[in-house]
Amino acid sequence: MKTLSKNPQIEVLRSLAWACSCLSILLIAAFLLKGTIGYFIFLFAYGWLLWTFVEYSIHRFLMHELIVPGKKDELFNHHNHHANPHSLKVKMWHRILVFSLGISIFFLAVTLNNLFTAFAGFFIGFLFYNFLHYILHKPIGKILLPKIQRAHILHHTRYPNCGYSFSTILWDWLFDTLPPKEAEISPKMEENYFGFFRKTTH
Repeated sequence: MKTLSKNPQIEVLRSLAWACSCLSILLIAAFLLKGTIGYFIFLFAYGWLLWTFVEYSIHRFLMHELIVPGKKDELFNHHNHHANPHSLKVKMWHRILVFSLGISIFFLAVTLNNLFTAFAGFFIGFLFYNFLHYILHKPIGKILLPKIQRAHILHHTRYPNCGYSFSTILWDWLFDTLPPKEAEISPKMEENYFGFFRKTTH
C-alpha cells in the first residue's frame, strides 16, 4: 500500500494537534458543567471520541505502513483483511462478552460519575469497534451506517489511502482522507467486498 504523505511524521503531528484541540473542548465543557448531567455526557463523549481518534490513527499510521513501511503486516495482518474483506467474523461468545462488559462499565460510570466516565467512553468505544467493523462488512451496514460503509467499501477497493475510520467519519473529514464524492461503487466491487455473504443472500 502506498503512503499518503512524503512526510508521515508531519501528518502524525498535524493529526495530534487537531485531535488535542477537539478533545480539549469536550474536556473543558465537562468540567464547566460539573455537578450536572452534562458533566457525565461530555466526559463520556470525550472518552469515546478519544477512542475514535486512536482507532483512526492505528488504522492509518500503523496498519497502512505510513510510519515504518513494510514492517507492520506481520503484527496486524492487515493486508490479508484487504485481500479477503468478506472473511471477517464475530463469534457469539465475543458478542455476549462485549455487551456484558459494555453494560457493566457504563453502569459503573453512572454510579461513580467521576473521571472514570472518560475511561468508560474510551473502553466502550473499543469494545464496540469490532461490531461496527463487522456491520460495515454486511449489507445491513448500508442502512445503519451508510456514509461510513461507503467510505469503507472504497477503502477496500479503489482508495486504500482513504476511509480509515470505523466509528465515525469525523476524522476522515477533518484530515481530508474521505474518498472522493464522485467515486462510485460498482456491483463487482460490492461482490468482492461482501463475498460469500452476498452470494448466499441473492
